[in-house]
Amino acid sequence: MVRIVLGIGLLIGFFLFLKYFNSQPPQKRKRVFAWFVFFLLFGFVIFLTLTGRLNFIAAIVTGLLPFVGKAAPLLRYIPLLRRLVKSRKSQKDNTNEFSGKQNTVSAKKMTRSEAEAVLGLQTPYSKEDVVAAHRALIQKVHPDRGGNDYLAAQLNTAKDFLLDELA
Repeated sequence: MVRIVLGIGLLIGFFLFLKYFNSQPPQKRKRVFAWFVFFLLFGFVIFLTLTGRLNFIAAIVTGLLPFVGKAAPLLRYIPLLRRLVKSRKSQKDNTNEFSGKQNTVSAKKMTRSEAEAVLGLQTPYSKEDVVAAHRALIQKVHPDRGGNDYLAAQLNTAKDFLLDELA
């Protein structure tokens, strides 16, 4: 009989909490839910104490304390990891896809004279001259060899522009 009354009381309490939770503005719901979880855990501990089962839980928590002590210094890296994930996500969102390659050059079109100047070519040139000039310069400014992304992207854009014009 006591279990039935306790179960009905818990059910009524849960429905009252749901009614209160839904009446709160979205900004306060997270805080209300946190308080609900706190009181739920507090009630669970009281229940375990009254039924004599708290010693089992206390033994488990005591056994886990050394591991928590070792893992606690790692918690200071959580904000750093969040910033890293956020910056990676924003980088991924900001990259433009152009023919399967990452296009880091601005959307400004390159003119023929600019492309020739970037590759260091004079007006009578062939496809082989463009490829050879690009290969020689990209080996010097490639990001994997200590160069930067912008110069490598400029060289790639100039090569693509000139090869498209010659085709």
